Amino acid sequence: MPITVAHLQDQLAAYLDRYPESAGEIKPLLALDSPSGFDRSTLPGHVTASAIVLDDAGAVLLIHHRTLDRWFQPGGHLEPGDDSLPEAARREAVEETGLDPAGLELFDRAPIHIDVHPIPANARKGEAAHDHYDVRYLFRCTEGELRPRPEEVHAAEWRPATDLDNPDLIARLQSRK
Repeated sequence: MPITVAHLQDQLAAYLDRYPESAGEIKPLLALDSPSGFDRSTLPGHVTASAIVLDDAGAVLLIHHRTLDRWFQPGGHLEPGDDSLPEAARREAVEETGLDPAGLELFDRAPIHIDVHPIPANARKGEAAHDHYDVRYLFRCTEGELRPRPEEVHAAEWRPATDLDNPDLIARLQSRK
């Protein structure tokens, strides 16, 4: 069954129970009331899902994004076969890094972070500038070898958590140690 607005609202409620100070930042996401917000063609923005993957030493898995030429956590657009946001995040991590999905243990069913960030226009893809409402989940990698998929990313590496793109997220990870 595809991801529903009710599922998104449940995830947002769980997130705001833990991080009520984030309500203002995720205001555009709170206003979504239609599954069209899950479609990558929806403007001015749409929902995406990401995996914050830690290894036993506390390093974070980052991928080098082909289009934006930057290091990010694995993640991306939702697909019709996704039945939950955490599983969409896991699927993206597997697609981009080649990890075995059985080796990715979901740390918590509630998001660890939600970020609204701008995506620049991409004439090659025929996309206007838009926002991603990125719902991020924490995973632990229990086993598996990185095999980055070149059609998805330039590279995948275990890096210090301080290399993540958001200070709030880094602080949340450090508080879990």
